[in-house]
Amino acid sequence: MWVRMRLDIGWLDVLAASAYCGMPGGRAANERAMSSWSDRDDFLITLSVRSAFDLMLRALQLPRGSEVLLSALTVPDMVRIVEMHGLVPVPVDTDDSGVMCMESLRNAVSRQSRMVVVAHLFGSSVELGEVRDIVRGNVMIVEDCAQGFRRVGDSGQSNTRSHSDAAMFSFGPIKTASALGGAVVRISSPELRRRMQDLLRADPVQGRVTLVRRVARFAALKALSGNRASSIFRHCVQCLGYDFDSLVNSAARGFSASDLAPQIRRRPSTPLLRLLRRRWRTYDFGGIERRIEMGRQLDRQIGRSHPPNHSYWVYPVFVDEPAGLCERLREAGFDATRQSRMTVVPAIGDARQATTAKWCWEHVVFLPWYPEMPDDSVDQMARIIEPFCIGPVDSRNGCGAKADKPKGEHLGRKNYSDAG
Repeated sequence: MWVRMRLDIGWLDVLAASAYCGMPGGRAANERAMSSWSDRDDFLITLSVRSAFDLMLRALQLPRGSEVLLSALTVPDMVRIVEMHGLVPVPVDTDDSGVMCMESLRNAVSRQSRMVVVAHLFGSSVELGEVRDIVRGNVMIVEDCAQGFRRVGDSGQSNTRSHSDAAMFSFGPIKTASALGGAVVRISSPELRRRMQDLLRADPVQGRVTLVRRVARFAALKALSGNRASSIFRHCVQCLGYDFDSLVNSAARGFSASDLAPQIRRRPSTPLLRLLRRRWRTYDFGGIERRIEMGRQLDRQIGRSHPPNHSYWVYPVFVDEPAGLCERLREAGFDATRQSRMTVVPAIGDARQATTAKWCWEHVVFLPWYPEMPDDSVDQMARIIEPFCIGPVDSRNGCGAKADKPKGEHLGRKNYSDAG
């Protein structure tokens, strides 16, 4: 079976991580890791993107009740962090490629808005120039690039530093070039960066024992992700009466939902910094190019399209019968799932509903997706998916919405004014 969760880290890297945990600490580890990322001085290395986001809000000290606009599809912890600071999370609708809806953003901005967090979901890229035109310099623009990493030293999806005020990159367990943890946050304002750095230096360091347990847990997950091992593991889990999807999602979680602050308010340990440096220096970026090639191949076969700069971090499809599609794919040996650790940000009043994001999340199927999959497996998935694709979408830009057009014809992207 082609499983959906293969960690993007090799066994030599896992062994190196284990060895680093037993080596004496090095005071220069942070500087060496930073120099491996970039020769600029406008970024910090944190324990996770959650840590970077929390650190930013701690440094900003926004007035209580201020609004933080979030891409409507995000991880629950981002909403929790906003609320933890006495702020109000406001959803901004997206389409099924993860692109923020500009009309929804216009409807979401208010006098209380102080920040917009633009998530580049599934490998997409949001045009930040239009975002800045809408918020007109009164709202801080933060890029969440956790699902959009493409190159070492990146400064944001736009690669134009003036477009966003901050950009966050994740190297957590399920991310591209995973180091089982760690993140980079680029901050344009030197004053804000200095305040964040001072707060970070006062935080305790991640414990080595914690990292050892983390490495062991994900080494076990990696061992169970082989085609034969995963099939046996799934069968055993189901025989014991457990839900396989829920178990896998729980096992791959970076942080527990309860008592979040003490977990994320930590500095990355020396072993983690060494592993980040190793990953940035040795990662094979050919895998990303192969992933893009696969994505374009599948696009052509099911009548979909994505922007040229899409990195296809994952490939979600949106259909009217997601349960049926999951069942058909699994029967054919593809470990598709409807579950994820993401959520739809709760609506704030009737005027700011994330209707398209909610529809998509109720109809999503995530495919197994990694560079090792051969072309014939991608073709086989396409043949299974195609009958479930009703045709081109009206306001959702992908499979799943009924339209009075022939199957496979694509309408292209448009702003959907009814989404906000």
